[in-house]
Amino acid sequence: MSTYLIPIQVAMIVFPFIAFCLTLPYVIHQYHKYGSIPILRTLIIFSFIYYLINAYFMTILPLPSVEEVSKMTSPTMSLVPFTALKDIVSSSPFIYNDPSTYLPALTQPMMRVTLFNILLTIPFGIYLRYYFQYSFKKTVLFTFLLSLSFELIQLSALFGYYPRPYRLFEVDDLITNTLGGMLGYAICPLFARVLPTREKLDAIAYEKGQRVSKPRKFFAFIIDFILMITCLLLFKIFHIFLHFPTLCARTQIFY
Repeated sequence: MSTYLIPIQVAMIVFPFIAFCLTLPYVIHQYHKYGSIPILRTLIIFSFIYYLINAYFMTILPLPSVEEVSKMTSPTMSLVPFTALKDIVSSSPFIYNDPSTYLPALTQPMMRVTLFNILLTIPFGIYLRYYFQYSFKKTVLFTFLLSLSFELIQLSALFGYYPRPYRLFEVDDLITNTLGGMLGYAICPLFARVLPTREKLDAIAYEKGQRVSKPRKFFAFIIDFILMITCLLLFKIFHIFLHFPTLCARTQIFY
């Protein structure tokens, strides 16, 4: 259980700030498009980015030391589907006509891992159907691609940082993650009942954008000014980067 709690604790401290930085360009785009900042829509996008950051880190944390990974000799891939299901069935104390076995069966390590893999992508399916208005087929496809990105990052040994993968690439993870996205798509109407539709969010943003006030003009000026300063700084950094070898050579000659 601590394997999953550690990423959540890190996410609660660090990731909101990262999600805010990644949401800021969207806020600026919305303001220029509608002339206002739709609060609820911004919160939805912020929560979506926060969820994705948390989901990715849950698949790679906790990070072992390089020395520990270099000593590993376990397989790096499991390409046989439903291996986890077979292990659950063979090791589970579950007896269908004995309710006292239900809870022990759910607390088995393999069962917990499977349930976490399903729960991990349920929010993704909800977001895709509710906000992005994707069809069931698109939701299944993008959930599978999200899960595949999880597994490929693990297989890459964290982009080559480790000498070998420290987590197993499993086909079963692709299956259970995709199943989670399908379940999220199925239960999305339960959340849609208490949330405004995408069309209503657009209408609210457009209506607010029709009212031009002095604070809005001032805020637009501040945003444009920040963008201009950011572009100038990026251009300056890029210019220094291009001429960095020449500056180093001159420094060596000088000394």
